[in-house]
Amino acid sequence: MKTQILPHPRPRHWEAQWIWPSMAQVNESNVYCYFRRTFDLEREPEGYSLFVSADRFYRVFLNGALIGDGPPPSAPWYHYYDEYDLSNGLRKGTNCFAVIVYHVSAQPFGDADGRGRGGLLLEVTDSRNATVLQSDAGWRACLAEPWLRNTYEYGNVVAPHVECFDARREPEGWREAGFDDHLWPTAHTITSRRRPDCDAPPAAGPWSKLVPREIPFMSSDTLRPQGVTYTEESVDLKLNTTNLAPGLSMAGKPVKYARCEQPENLCKEEGAAVFQGSLEHLNLDFGSLYSPAVVLDFGRIVTARVRLSLDGPAGAIVDIGYAERLVDGRFNICVDGAAIADRYILKDGRQVFETFTWKAFRYLKLRFRKCPRPINVQGVQAVISTYPYEERGEFHSDDETLNGVFEISKATVRLCSNDFLMDTPWREKAQWLGDNALVTVPTIHSCFGDTALPRKFLIQAGQHQFPTGLLANVSNFNSQARHKTWTKVIPDYSLWWIGAVLDQFLYAGDEGLLHRLYPQALRILDTHLDYLNDRMLIENMPYWVLLDWADVEKNGVCTAYNAIFYRALECLQQLAQFKGDQYTAGLTGDLRTAMKAAFHAVLFDRKRGCYADANIDGVLSDKISEHGNMTPVWAGLCDQEQARELVSTVFEDGRIHKVAFTEAQPFYMAVVLPALARVGRFDLALDLIRRRWGKRMLDAGATSVFETWEANGRWTSEEFTGLLNSHSHAWSACPADFLIRHLLGIKILEPGCKRIEMAPQRTDFNYQVVFPTPRGNIKVHCREGNVNLSFPDSMAVESSDG
Repeated sequence: MKTQILPHPRPRHWEAQWIWPSMAQVNESNVYCYFRRTFDLEREPEGYSLFVSADRFYRVFLNGALIGDGPPPSAPWYHYYDEYDLSNGLRKGTNCFAVIVYHVSAQPFGDADGRGRGGLLLEVTDSRNATVLQSDAGWRACLAEPWLRNTYEYGNVVAPHVECFDARREPEGWREAGFDDHLWPTAHTITSRRRPDCDAPPAAGPWSKLVPREIPFMSSDTLRPQGVTYTEESVDLKLNTTNLAPGLSMAGKPVKYARCEQPENLCKEEGAAVFQGSLEHLNLDFGSLYSPAVVLDFGRIVTARVRLSLDGPAGAIVDIGYAERLVDGRFNICVDGAAIADRYILKDGRQVFETFTWKAFRYLKLRFRKCPRPINVQGVQAVISTYPYEERGEFHSDDETLNGVFEISKATVRLCSNDFLMDTPWREKAQWLGDNALVTVPTIHSCFGDTALPRKFLIQAGQHQFPTGLLANVSNFNSQARHKTWTKVIPDYSLWWIGAVLDQFLYAGDEGLLHRLYPQALRILDTHLDYLNDRMLIENMPYWVLLDWADVEKNGVCTAYNAIFYRALECLQQLAQFKGDQYTAGLTGDLRTAMKAAFHAVLFDRKRGCYADANIDGVLSDKISEHGNMTPVWAGLCDQEQARELVSTVFEDGRIHKVAFTEAQPFYMAVVLPALARVGRFDLALDLIRRRWGKRMLDAGATSVFETWEANGRWTSEEFTGLLNSHSHAWSACPADFLIRHLLGIKILEPGCKRIEMAPQRTDFNYQVVFPTPRGNIKVHCREGNVNLSFPDSMAVESSDG
């Protein structure tokens, strides 16, 4: 391999300073701020660029027109900035930049007395890269009074607060150059806490490393509701909280006293719906006030801002609730983690409102309050925000169930791809390490052929390594500031990350990425060496060993965890060989040899003919699981004969299910399905996809995959707990990758897909599959058992039998 010097992006030199309103509290959370600056250009602008960042989000306007929003959420020690071409925005004469910055929270980080804080950094350069405008003390800045601060926090890590916007308090025309801002205070420049005389980024403020956006900007589209689910009215009760979920979840009844006319027009391009609160309370014999509401169905889960076009009286309220699913046919978000809602307070007349951050929803509830005069709603739109994938990977077959499972799995990965990868866009919006490493990264390769977003995820995750050597569970916010997360880290997730680094390197051939992430992988290995017992098996691994939500024994010598570690050693051995690191290649090889020699003797239960979940102090556990038996097969710890016997015992011998046996949840099927393919049981893998995803999700009307097999609950030990599991969870989307990569039997032999091994399956159904690569698409057609394939000229393709 060629040696590359400094694979990290080089920092740009900033003339700008971080700024913040002088009257804002440094440690204030959930605060929106306005920034403005006018400036003159003496000639027609050409080649001008804008560089901008904020903590946490900005929305920047030039001469009243939206330029963009961002940056990707991150920690202050690895903070993103964005770049825009201003060729079509600037004009000769007077120009105006107007910026809204939303600072989410002020959490501690770094040293004990350090605090996170809000800030804006903005700079404009000309064609010679000379600075012509920069954020500094000359900007005007103030708190954005239309947004209510200290609102209810419902829990996700990106934008966790209810947005309450009062349009009556918005300064008219503040985004335009002609606005009179002389009464606005000037901005405060942010300096280093340790060096108050230093205001130069990145030394100033907590943002110690500024890195350019590594991915494209999000694509945008609009979608109207596909139908009206129902309308209702309910008693309007005062709730002294900004938790809007109770009011939005109240049981309503058919509209009788309120006014709700032509709600179906909200699904059309033209026409309007009319909503008005009841007036019968003016009659002293009537003791209630009723507010109308409508529940709209967008046909599928979307990630979108909500845009309302309406005409109504000042002070009227529209409460906006978001839900993935209905509960017993009704809108109900009054559940832990589901209380996702916003509020808009009208000004007088015609107006358009768009929420500042996007939410995930299929069902949207609008409840109209304090409206004794009619509110005419001309339009409701979902302004979709999603990663701009190319539609490259394909799977089509005669099997409609497999087709449907593939589509909802692929759709879920798209839903979970934005400025960051996430577990679910509905509840947490968290860039969970294991979810993305095991499932999302390979699925992105197979379905979309994208390398930029997986690369960003792997780097960002690598920047969140704790002193323990393990990576943080989540990496799209300040992971070290929340709930002492180093003690709650999931160690198996760090092992999945090593596998994802190898997957990305083999797929994209990015040597710079390998050089950059290899040290973190070595630290993960070093951490695990401390927990090897005399038999060279991991014993009593601390922290939060997860595997998945299933009830698997994880104490002592855990079968599944050791098999995951064994596979991670194989991945690290390959990375070491590419790096030319003979020591690590030898060490990992020796460890694998020692583990394989001891594994079967320590963990196999001869009486039951399978692996126990664990060996605790020399005693095999009663519990057995798909995890404990398929992970050794997947990792290569079993020979073919033993592996086939395990498959027969686990899936075809009914006796094992009469004992303490545990089925894998959807996430861990990313191990189970390839394990079955490895031993030639592709038929069984397809049957599991049909029975588990097909019957449990697709037949239930899913448009994306559920977090667990159960739609509204989860088995924990012997108890079933009712929960609103996510219905858009990418960790359950492994069939999308499996039905492309494993159906074709693809194994990448040389980085960058230079050389690939293939063994397409001959199935009892016809199929057409496309596997995208950086060198072009591999296309395979199988009809009546005859396989035809095409591939790029720059790629060498071998059959698995040589």
